[in-house]
Amino acid sequence: MHEQIAIIFSDFKNDYNDGYVLGIQKQANLYGYRTFTFSMPQTGELYTNNEEWVFSLVDFDRYDGVIFVEHSFCTHKNLILPIEEALRERCRCPVVVIGDSNTQPHVLRLENRERFERVAEHLIDVHGCRKIYCLGGDRNIADERIDGFRNVMQRRGLPCGENVLYGGYWIPCAETLAKDIAYGAVEKPDAVLCVNDEIAYALIKKLFFFGLRVPEDLLVAGFDNARFASNQAVTITTCAADTNHCGRRAVALLHALITGKEPEQIPQKPQGIITGASCGCGAKPPFNIRALLDTMQKTETAEMEFRNSRFEEKLYQVTSQEALSQFIKNHKYLIRDQISVGVNWMEEDAEEATCIYLKDHLINGESVQFRARNIYPEVFTFGAIKNVHVLPLVFDKRIYGFMTIGYAEEHVYTLHAKQFANRLAIGTEILRVRQNIAEQHQPEAEMPADLIGSNIDLKKSAAILVLHNGSMTKVALDHVLYFEAYEKKVFAALKSGKYEIRQRLCELEDMLEGRRFMRVSRSVLVNMERVVGYKTGFDRTLLAVLSDKEELRVSRNHTENFKKQMEQT
Repeated sequence: MHEQIAIIFSDFKNDYNDGYVLGIQKQANLYGYRTFTFSMPQTGELYTNNEEWVFSLVDFDRYDGVIFVEHSFCTHKNLILPIEEALRERCRCPVVVIGDSNTQPHVLRLENRERFERVAEHLIDVHGCRKIYCLGGDRNIADERIDGFRNVMQRRGLPCGENVLYGGYWIPCAETLAKDIAYGAVEKPDAVLCVNDEIAYALIKKLFFFGLRVPEDLLVAGFDNARFASNQAVTITTCAADTNHCGRRAVALLHALITGKEPEQIPQKPQGIITGASCGCGAKPPFNIRALLDTMQKTETAEMEFRNSRFEEKLYQVTSQEALSQFIKNHKYLIRDQISVGVNWMEEDAEEATCIYLKDHLINGESVQFRARNIYPEVFTFGAIKNVHVLPLVFDKRIYGFMTIGYAEEHVYTLHAKQFANRLAIGTEILRVRQNIAEQHQPEAEMPADLIGSNIDLKKSAAILVLHNGSMTKVALDHVLYFEAYEKKVFAALKSGKYEIRQRLCELEDMLEGRRFMRVSRSVLVNMERVVGYKTGFDRTLLAVLSDKEELRVSRNHTENFKKQMEQT
């Protein structure tokens, strides 16, 4: 059992949407699962710019279960069908969908209708409002919040047909309504009930810009109890959303499907109206004011750090892969609260990815290849990481690879992490262009010193042929650190790099008998003359330390023989 859950999510944009993943992570960690969240770090709302490629990295066979948050794809409905087809055709583990599904039987939906109704009833019963607009949402997307608004208005005998003003779940719809009210394009209502606090906050700010005061001229209320509700200007009357609890319920159901047990009933605290100044009830001090202040301070600090880092300026000066790896190492602190960062290069259709940076593993410009679908191979897995986010590196519809961010607790990545990934893709393109130009103007590269030259006496040192610059070149066996079999090919590892050879590993083992080369795993023959010591890895496996400080795993079947050979050195 892998004890891993994959989460398919659209993008992290606001507290309402983020609540799903935070709830999923919290409950999954309680059950002992590690979560891998695949999402698109969009900077725009409508255009994916090929970022949806990240979902092709989901190797369903690696996971015990999958949670598809279909509700988060309301902006990009065209992606729902291909994701559902992939789940139907390639996924053999249990799947839980949050939202709607035509193919999956296990579906959960939000329970926000009653909560939204309470906010509408508060405006009507407490403040006597009769003409109320409901602002936000998409006409083509079912939303139980809007259904709840209609129910309340019908029960009270109030008009509700033209009072529902669509415009998406974004700030522009609030700005448009504020302008229409100010210029008389629509009749000024008694109150506006917004589908989320972000829209409500934007509406209040824009109304003040046009000279309309809240709550003196009209009332405004929101929903989801986001950080915007506790703003310092006009606190917003709101009610907490159900997204976090829905995420926890989804994990409980998925865990039951995996284990065959009855799903745990996740208790839910009763939620009442949280009144604020925006409806005239007066600004009540939020119960978590210290936490809000701390969050604001962290946000301000992060903004300052990102500005002061001269991130883009220094990134565009990078001229090599090693320098890029070092750049990532020096700037990973800009991604808040993470405990591990990985950056990988690959082509769109590539089976392999080249990891150019991973905190605590690749820190000095080295690189290593592994299958891209593994995301975090076992050799890179740290016990403290419970929740992993996978972001694509995409610029101008070109795929450069992906970035993985590991967290010890439930967490969603920040806007700065999005910017980090986006700028890294741009910097990678600039580096690629620079390298192409350099290759066109550079004379034929000099042969690395450890490839055979006139200073090598072949009579004293046996040699092997390696493929270099399209031709076969002799290499002294003494210069070989180890031989490695990889993807049906065999490579000789030298200080200057890895070079393909024509022999198979089993043939090499016979040829090198008596020359201090020994097998340390199924795919590696190491030159014992180049081994300077060994140590125990974090998973208690033995690591052979080479003269260039590289470390090779010694499989358990070869541990005793390896130690004996070391004693004879």
